[in-house]
Formats: sequence, structure tokens, C-alpha cells
Amino acid sequence: MASDPGCVGRCRPIHRAGSGIFRRHRHRMAQPHLVVNGGSDFSTNAHFFTLDASEPRLRDWRGQSYGVDLVQIDGLGLRAKGLQPADPRAYRIYDAHVLAPCAGRVVLAVDGLPDMQVPEMDRAHMAGNHVMLRCEQADVLLGHLSPGSVRVRVGDAIAAGVWLGSVGNSGNTGEPHLHVHAQRPGPVGAPLGGDPLPILLDGRFPVRGDRIGSP
Repeated sequence: MASDPGCVGRCRPIHRAGSGIFRRHRHRMAQPHLVVNGGSDFSTNAHFFTLDASEPRLRDWRGQSYGVDLVQIDGLGLRAKGLQPADPRAYRIYDAHVLAPCAGRVVLAVDGLPDMQVPEMDRAHMAGNHVMLRCEQADVLLGHLSPGSVRVRVGDAIAAGVWLGSVGNSGNTGEPHLHVHAQRPGPVGAPLGGDPLPILLDGRFPVRGDRIGSP
């Protein structure tokens, strides 16, 4: 854990999740990932509203308050073939391999939920197919994975860099992307309700508009 001078308010401590979250497909050129949600302010991070502990309906989702959403873009800044195509496979990030950003133990592993057609959302399964790792005192969730792609089970001990699954469009998502957040372990019955922890990617606290892994 570390503090970050660019993070304000209650935005500490920070979990260093590492930058090697994706394995690029061999047939794709190196392409950066764009942060579409991230930061410690409503203006840059749509997850931030869940930080309000006074709202009972938000408590079960508090852990995602500093969550980061990543899409992949090409050299022109485009993230899909066409204008908001319905087929999730048309998005550049779709099927990218998601790697463990830290060593830990699998505490949640959900698979079997379908990909949604864009822009439909599955609000009954907010994180969609997902994996949560317990890395020391932090739980790290990687969500919206594709059905049938989750390669780990609850209880597995995982080294950093292990292939966990692939990016899909399951759950409460408007288009294929990877959701990542870190939190303290949540209470019984609300595993995503722990106190949120900001994370560092590529050595910095990611904010909407940042590019991660730019060549």
C-alpha cells in the first residue's frame, strides 16, 4: 500500500494493482487502453456515487467507488468497428486475456452469464462474470468477463500474471470493457461492500481520459 500525492480527500491508501492486466492478441498491434471511468470525483468516475455510506441501497456496492473501467482503442482513438455496434465481438477489447494483477487467492469466481448485446444491460448481475482475488489485505475484482472464459476456481492460489479469463460484455455494462476495483474484504453477504481502495496502474492513479499501456 502507498499514498499518492495526486489523490485527494478520502482517496487513500492505494493498492498497487500493477499494469500487466492484459495479454495482447498476437494478431493485434500494440494498442493502448483508455480509462473511461476512473478518479475520485463524480465528474470523472461514474462509480464514485457508491461511496455515500448514508444510502442503504449503495452499501453492497461501496467497494467499487474508485473503480476503473478500461476499453481498448486503435491509433485513431476508435474502440469498435462501426458506430456502437450491437455485437460485442466488434469491440477491440473483446476477448482480450485478463491477467492477475497481483498474487493472491481466488475468493469469488462467477461464470456462465451471457454476453449482452450493446447497449442492453443485465442489472440483476452487476459485475457479470468476474473474478475476485484477495491480495494481502485487499480484494481486487475484475469484472464483465465473457461466458465460459473464467479459468480459476474459488480457493485457487494465483501468481501475478496468471490468465484469469477474457474480456466480455456480461453484467451491467453498456459495452465491452474491463472493470477493475480494489477494496477491503466486504461483509458476509455483501462481498463487494468493503471499503474502497484506489489503485495504481502504470504507476499512477488512473483518471478518465488517461491511456494505459501506450506504446
